[in-house]
Amino acid sequence: MKQIFSGKLLLLLVVLSVPVFSRAADLENTAAQNQAVLKNPAALFGNKFFYEPNPPASFSAATPEGAVTIHTTVKPEIQQRLMNIFSRSGPLIAAAVVLDAKTGAVLAMGNQATKTGTGLLPEGAGNYCLYGGFPAASLIKIITASVGLEMKGFDTGHLEPVSGRYHTLYRSQVGIEHSPYKPEMVPLDKAFALSINPYFGKMWLDSFTDKDFLDFSQQLQFNKNLEFDLPVTKSRVIAPADAFERAEVASGYNTRTTISPLHAALIAAMPSNGGRIMRPYIIDHIVDANGKIIYSHITKTLAQPLSPRSVAQLAELMQGTVKSGTARGSFAPINQIGAANGWLMGGKTGSIDLPEHTGRCDWFAGFGQSGQTSVAVACILIHGSQRTMRSSYVGAEMIRAGLDPAGTYKLPAVKHVNKPAPKKTPAVVAVQQSSKTPSPQTSQPAKTKKKRGTPSQHTGG
Repeated sequence: MKQIFSGKLLLLLVVLSVPVFSRAADLENTAAQNQAVLKNPAALFGNKFFYEPNPPASFSAATPEGAVTIHTTVKPEIQQRLMNIFSRSGPLIAAAVVLDAKTGAVLAMGNQATKTGTGLLPEGAGNYCLYGGFPAASLIKIITASVGLEMKGFDTGHLEPVSGRYHTLYRSQVGIEHSPYKPEMVPLDKAFALSINPYFGKMWLDSFTDKDFLDFSQQLQFNKNLEFDLPVTKSRVIAPADAFERAEVASGYNTRTTISPLHAALIAAMPSNGGRIMRPYIIDHIVDANGKIIYSHITKTLAQPLSPRSVAQLAELMQGTVKSGTARGSFAPINQIGAANGWLMGGKTGSIDLPEHTGRCDWFAGFGQSGQTSVAVACILIHGSQRTMRSSYVGAEMIRAGLDPAGTYKLPAVKHVNKPAPKKTPAVVAVQQSSKTPSPQTSQPAKTKKKRGTPSQHTGG
């Protein structure tokens, strides 16, 4: 009797194990088949596919093996809303990506560029969403904050001394030449929301080693070939040479740290997908002329750099940006919709001049979550002499599109109140005249600049 029972048990274990081995074999076979089919995936998409106002979600293409039909993950209603926003404005370059945060599927990916823009950065003109040469600016503060949360056990109330202006970075502000003068103790949540440069410089100098930051950056896929269906330029973090360079890298106050919009969206997705970096994809499946599936995507996690505790803390930091920080103006109407419908939204802004000050980078990367639906967005705009719109506005609209593609929820009506114009007293006139001075990044007196040492880059939230 015991032998019969043992035999049945063994047979049961064998039967139960077959699907497991079969599924593993299927995945291996699918991966091998995919690699064989996608020898040159970029050739499947037309030269202007990612510039079209309404690119097809499915389309046919000719290959050496015969005609195929490519079924993408693009959602036409989201893609069209993105391109409509771009068409209403005129930055030198505009590029944005919308992802399903949990799977990495590309829901929208679009570009717009003027002749000046394409001449400015010609190496990315095929698809700027995949161009990893854009300065990351203050988006890098997501990494700096994550290193503190994950590797050092900091929380959102972690304090650092800050002196001077929030959006400058001088040696004196991070205590290299001398201690900061009359510092203000600032918590991490405030520093992140307002994008305070000296705070993050001090955080690295006080608490991190170079290895801490560089190793964590590598987990986030910097200095690697990012896996995707199409070629992506590497995002880069270069090891700092001295203490002040560490402060520059930590705060994004340099043009050497670079990132692509696609990569930025993957990082911004972490608070809503459990702290994972997903392999992004835009091709869902491909069928041949006989209707046979010859390629099928595989959902894949590239890295899991954040623990559940750190995920929750990072989500809180990023929510502060859109509620009370540098993106609050752009998100004000969307926040009212979100509050009424239980949406969670967060992000990070960034701005910096391109090398040689040929254009102004304006970044937003963020996430939105409603129930089981989670999206991540990254947008970069390159402005010329005049800013046309904010990337945070594009980000807010794309999060809204991702969470409400049918447009069910309407923006609250804006009430206009006519107020009598105040009388212009001499004091008021003086203030108004002073407001016509150059922007903060160029308005410092020459004497002060010479004395303190002007930073090499102009950056802000």
